[in-house]
Amino acid sequence: MKTSPLLRLLSLALGTALLGGCTHLGNTGSAPLPPAPVWAGTPPAETLKPKPGQDPKGTVSKSGGRGDVYLPEYVVWPAAKPGAPIVIVCPGGGYGGLAEQHEGVEVARRLNALGSAAVVLRYRVPRRDPLKPWIVPVMDARRTLQLVREHATEWNADPKKVGILGFSAGGNLAARVAYSPAEADAARPDFAVMIYPAYLFEKDKPDSILREGPDGVVPPAGTKPIPAFFAHSADDGYPAEGSMALAAKLKSMGGSAEVHVWAKGGHGWGASERCLAAKRWTDVLGEWMVDRGLLK
Repeated sequence: MKTSPLLRLLSLALGTALLGGCTHLGNTGSAPLPPAPVWAGTPPAETLKPKPGQDPKGTVSKSGGRGDVYLPEYVVWPAAKPGAPIVIVCPGGGYGGLAEQHEGVEVARRLNALGSAAVVLRYRVPRRDPLKPWIVPVMDARRTLQLVREHATEWNADPKKVGILGFSAGGNLAARVAYSPAEADAARPDFAVMIYPAYLFEKDKPDSILREGPDGVVPPAGTKPIPAFFAHSADDGYPAEGSMALAAKLKSMGGSAEVHVWAKGGHGWGASERCLAAKRWTDVLGEWMVDRGLLK
């Protein structure tokens, strides 16, 4: 796959790093807490029902992936020391399932090692709306944001340091929660992390354009975007140019965006040993969090 001129130019403009990091070091947090419900009762805008005898909290495959979630939950991984940042982790899966292990549990472990608390979100899947699959996941994520701010201190976290992190479709979800047009009082995080986010462009082509408007990922005019961190591979089928373009847009609106693109890795590597990007991105993220004053 050839690197496009846009990717090369934006790499220079935004300081894209084609490099690695260090090993996963830091304080380890506590064991995860039991899963907790996102909603009290039936979630809003629900259009599907589980089959008789089916667990509404989801079915888990042999590989650890979760599907058929009707009652969303979150799992808290408290930080080891008070005042830590806390990051809501949104696994990917095309809005059809959740890659809960390498894009959820393992991510929470790495964030704990950096000194951060983590919250793995089991948002509703599969798609309720085939054309706008993000609608109910955004509701689940915004409600989780509210709960995290309310209870952050109980988990050794600072309610003013709440971030959202997502992979692929979860990265799209994170971008929408952080930046998409919404009601004035909509819950927003303090920072956003998008790892190989999908569906940022109108088409999955390097020369496409960002989705804008009410159903887009671009912030409304006149708003200052929260800080953003992106990680991607240049050979990803969901083009890295999408991350670069959104970062450039946020920067043009007065925001701060850091982008890291590894030459190889493809898509879906998460927190694993699959490739250099998979091994190193959390260390680079930790450095960014220190630079932003989120971690010490």
